[in-house]
Amino acid sequence: MRFLDFELEEKDLVSVANELIQRTQSGVRSHVLTINALIAYEYMHNEEYCRALHKVNYVVPDGSGVLKAIKLISKRNLERVPGIDLMLKLCELSAEKGLSIFLLGSKETVVTKTTEKLKQRFPLIDIVGYHSGFFTQEENDTIVSEINASSADILFVGMGVPRQELWIAENAEKLQAKILMGVGGSFDVVSGNLKRAPLWMQRAGLEWLYRVVREPGKRLKIIPKLFSFETYVIRSYLESRRGGSR
Repeated sequence: MRFLDFELEEKDLVSVANELIQRTQSGVRSHVLTINALIAYEYMHNEEYCRALHKVNYVVPDGSGVLKAIKLISKRNLERVPGIDLMLKLCELSAEKGLSIFLLGSKETVVTKTTEKLKQRFPLIDIVGYHSGFFTQEENDTIVSEINASSADILFVGMGVPRQELWIAENAEKLQAKILMGVGGSFDVVSGNLKRAPLWMQRAGLEWLYRVVREPGKRLKIIPKLFSFETYVIRSYLESRRGGSR
């Protein structure tokens, strides 16, 4: 179905992961976007980010705000595909299928720990390289060359929104990996640097609130953007109701 300017996959987590692996094995490039309210806000208000997202070709609904918007406006119930869960499922399947992974993002200590944790969780996983997300523009081409030299099939970029999608879009033509996916703060969670919200909060769509409580200095500035997105949703709903009553 269509949301904003995106065609959303209407599949569950396992089906999405399996399809992405199959696409990779067939040589198809997948620029994956796990859309949530913050991404939607940036898409509507940041022209550069909007242009960057026009390059994605595989979009799944992540945030509860997006799912609620779709249900309100389109009367459709889609299954949530959380970015971190999709990343972990791709790691699991890549280990089974012999595909390789490169991790880019976060602090050096965090991405190193993430690599260690993933190897403990998936003993057969092939992580062929990693690099922190803190580098200069002058270092960019060297990092792209390092990723390509590793022959990674899958590239996870954990730089946060909007930087990770901007970076992927800027470098997509030079990168050889078949799956390019922004994973936000997933490295922090996988490494153990940051706890994930309790399961009941995940199911209630309150992970964003948990993050705000855990990291108020970093997350409070996001709340106005989330409310702006909710305003857009309500306005769109009212407009659809008026259109349907004519």
